[in-house]
Amino acid sequence: MKVFVVFFVLAFSHIALAADLSIQPYHNARIMFQSTGATDDYVFALGSYKKIAGSWRLDRQQRLSGNLTRYTVELPEGHSANNGFDFYLDQLQNFNLRELFHCTGRDCGTSNSWANNHFKILQLYGLDQFQQYGAYEVTNADARPFYVALYAVQRGNKRVYMQLDVLHVDSVNELGVAANPESIIRALESSGYYVFPDLLVSDAQGSVSIKIKPAHLQVLVDVLNAKPNWTLAVVGHDYAPVALAVQQKNSLAYAEQLKAALQEAGVKANRLVPYGLGGLAPAGRGDRAGRVELVKIDP
Repeated sequence: MKVFVVFFVLAFSHIALAADLSIQPYHNARIMFQSTGATDDYVFALGSYKKIAGSWRLDRQQRLSGNLTRYTVELPEGHSANNGFDFYLDQLQNFNLRELFHCTGRDCGTSNSWANNHFKILQLYGLDQFQQYGAYEVTNADARPFYVALYAVQRGNKRVYMQLDVLHVDSVNELGVAANPESIIRALESSGYYVFPDLLVSDAQGSVSIKIKPAHLQVLVDVLNAKPNWTLAVVGHDYAPVALAVQQKNSLAYAEQLKAALQEAGVKANRLVPYGLGGLAPAGRGDRAGRVELVKIDP
C-alpha cells in the first residue's frame, strides 16, 4: 500500500524528515487536487466563521509561512465526513499533538465560507450540519513544528470531501501559536486538565525555567476571564535525574513561575494554586524534561 508522508503525500518531494510523520491514505479515496510549495502568508484558521459586520469572517486566525502541501480528496461512496476526519486525526494522535481548535456542524459557520473564502475549493461546499474542522500542531525532533488543518464535509449529493493542509513552518514563532480558548475550556471540562505548551529552558548559569510565550499566556487569561468562577491548580512536573525532593522543589518553581505570570496579567492570586509533583506523575511525559499542567478544581 502506498504511504502518504507528511507533508501527507510528500514522499514525492523527498523531504528529509518526511519519514518521521508517515500517514496512511484513506483506502480507495480519490485525490482531486494537490499542491506543494512555499508560502509566506498562510491563513491558519483557529476559530469558526462568524458573521461580523454583515460578512462571514474567521473569529481567530494566525498567519504563518513555510512549506505548504494541500490535498483535496473524495471519500468512497458510503463513507461519512466523520469517518474521514477520524481516520486522519487518529493517525496524527500517534505524534506529539496539540489541538488548537475543533468544531463540528453549524458551530463551524457556513460551509460556503470554508469552501469559497478559506480553502477556495468549490468541491468543499457542502451541508453546514455535516462538516468538521480541526487545527493541530504536530512536533517531532525538528524544532520547527507542523501545523495541520483538517476539513471534512458531506455535500447534498452524499459525496464526501476532505481537505488536508500541512504547513512546515520556516521558524518557530517566538510569540506562540495559541489554542482557541474554547478548546482549552473543553479540555478542562472533559478531561479536567490542560498541558501548558511551553518548554523548559536553561540559562547560562544552568537555572531552568519555563520559556513562557505571550500568546500562550494570554489565552489562559482569556479562559479565566470567560470562566470567572473557576479555580485552577497549577501543577509542575520535573523529570531530571536528581533526588525526588529536588524534583519537587524545581517543579513547584515552574508552577509558581506560571502563576506569577498570570497574576501579572491580571488574574487574581486566589484563583491559582501551585503544586510541585516532581517526577511522581510520569504519564504523559513524552520527551519532555518537565511540564506544567492546569487542573480544574471542582468547588
